[in-house]
Amino acid sequence: MADWVPPPPFFDVSRSCDIICVALLCCYLRCFQTAGLRCYARGKANRLLLLSQVTMITLLLLTSALLSPTANAFSAQPNSSQHPQRVIIVGAGVGGLATAARIKSTLPSTTDVLILEKNGRDQLGGRCGSFDVTSSVDNIDGAFRHERGPSLLLLKEEYERLFEDCGKRATAISDYGGTTRATTAAEAYGLQMKQCIPAYQVVFDDGDAISVGFPRSKCNSGLSLEEIKEIQILEQESIAKLNQLESDGYEKWQNYLHTCAAFLDCGLPNFIEERLDVTTLPAFMVEALKDGAKRWPLQPHSTMLDALFDSPKLKAMASFQDLYVGLEPYNNEQQLGGGVLRKTAPAVFGLLAALELHPTNNKAGVFAPVGGFRQVAESMYELCLDNDVDVKFDASVTRISDDGVHFISKDDDEVGFLPADLVICNADVPFATETILSASSNDGNKYDWNDKFDYSSGVIAFHWSFAQQIEALNTHNVFMSAKNTEDAVSSWSVLRDGDDSKSTNKSLKDKPFNFYVHRASHTDETAAPPGCDSIMVLVPCKPLVRISEFASLPRDEAILKYKQQFDEDLVNDVREAVMERLSVLQGLENLQDSLIDEVIDTPGTYADYYNVGGGVPFGLSHGLGQLSLTRPGAEPNTHDNVLFVGASSRPGNGVPLVLIGAKLVAKRAIKKLQRKGSNIQ
Repeated sequence: MADWVPPPPFFDVSRSCDIICVALLCCYLRCFQTAGLRCYARGKANRLLLLSQVTMITLLLLTSALLSPTANAFSAQPNSSQHPQRVIIVGAGVGGLATAARIKSTLPSTTDVLILEKNGRDQLGGRCGSFDVTSSVDNIDGAFRHERGPSLLLLKEEYERLFEDCGKRATAISDYGGTTRATTAAEAYGLQMKQCIPAYQVVFDDGDAISVGFPRSKCNSGLSLEEIKEIQILEQESIAKLNQLESDGYEKWQNYLHTCAAFLDCGLPNFIEERLDVTTLPAFMVEALKDGAKRWPLQPHSTMLDALFDSPKLKAMASFQDLYVGLEPYNNEQQLGGGVLRKTAPAVFGLLAALELHPTNNKAGVFAPVGGFRQVAESMYELCLDNDVDVKFDASVTRISDDGVHFISKDDDEVGFLPADLVICNADVPFATETILSASSNDGNKYDWNDKFDYSSGVIAFHWSFAQQIEALNTHNVFMSAKNTEDAVSSWSVLRDGDDSKSTNKSLKDKPFNFYVHRASHTDETAAPPGCDSIMVLVPCKPLVRISEFASLPRDEAILKYKQQFDEDLVNDVREAVMERLSVLQGLENLQDSLIDEVIDTPGTYADYYNVGGGVPFGLSHGLGQLSLTRPGAEPNTHDNVLFVGASSRPGNGVPLVLIGAKLVAKRAIKKLQRKGSNIQ
């Protein structure tokens, strides 16, 4: 830990609640560091220590929620300024669109809201978007749709809530899957969300495959009786497989999900939504202290899994979601606290398993937006337009100041300036702080980032268009290495130490590794032409390595140099390794023969499209050193009239968390605007 340089402070020190909460959190972590780990390592249940930790968590929850300054922001009186206040939002990603809609719908007559987006109209939504590939094969009619960012939709209610709060379109009675019901506010804007049942197929490197994520309320998912019967058969096969992997495997799996649901029910309102919900605390504490605190939420995730499961495969199944938050599940003995402060997931992140796979929790379920995530962005864009939000595309912001923004329009390639009463930055925080918010910014278009943070993994993405249907794949598939514990730990090495094939001169085919495969047409037939399939493969890789000399280069030149860190040989090696692993499924032995188009994204691509730090599409990781109060907050300490929203700021990455963050930032923005009149004449 001596060589770790902490990231710059982003706490909102003007808020008394943040000061108190940070102090409590530091006290808690110190207590956990000095005594807690030693107790657990020796197998002793120190009741006094546990009691002190429980007390600290409770105080943290109470202080954060009770003193939150955003509680009544939407009910405050509008300002009486004669001039409308101008809010400029940098970036038309999910955070920018949602924040714009919330501010403008709350203050329709006293604010003008303008979004400046560096990309064209076809890349609306930032990372939340899709692109089409048109085949040149004569007998294939139609487009292949591919996702460039998220491919599974969680916390459906957060999407619905945005449209319920800001929407202006009337709902109607419609027919869905043979049932008649009223459309939702989101559906009124064209956003239909279809549940994926089962949620995942998990495939191991020896060919073992198991489906997980079967909700009890299948009859409410718009499925036919025949489809429900097929799912019930698949669920029974899944139960048998769990018991085959380990004695009483199904019962242990259900118990694990029960614990994770308690973590979810408490963590979501209290730590993510920043609202106090004391009713969830008893169940949280019961699960945390169960079996002599073997399920304690702030120990390494693998420590809890070792106490619950024997099978390496079950442990892998229970923890693959840690990748989404940029962390590995395994205890790292070389790091303080087993690594939970930085790159190891604490056990509390089991809540992600509950969020996706729990059979009865009302927050759980994996969904697919019909029309892809492009439709999510389009629906939010329509919501903004209905609320009179203006959007200017092809406008790259080069500098943000307290009185406005400087930008370059692709139409005339000249620098312009727009004054603003408030600027909300939806650009990635590590990029923005080193470029457009930097005091040394000189209106030039640059690419750089703060590399003192801990990042999620990078991604090499293959977007494949096939002239056949890949029936062996589900909508969401996770391919995992777990023949033994050593292989399972090694498969996460890219997150632990940035290892990759090129740096070790060893082919990926000869190493354990995990990857994700998305087959959209399994749930949404509009994703590919009839008889064909669109497949996306995401392989974790190291982020870009920052080169300080590139910071002074023109942006295009710097991006070109960064793209060279992922050369053709490396990409070819990864492709061959993936194809070999896919071949363990029946019918995929010669998959490459039907491949008619390939689009490849690397960290250099994501840096180019979205200005993300390190080219990492998932943003900052979520170790305890960058979680909740220790994650960059909404208010930078360098500017008074700027707020952050997006994946690398609070509460974290993933579309639903960004939507929650947008709601909190919009409340804060509205309070700022209502406290002052317009500075623009």
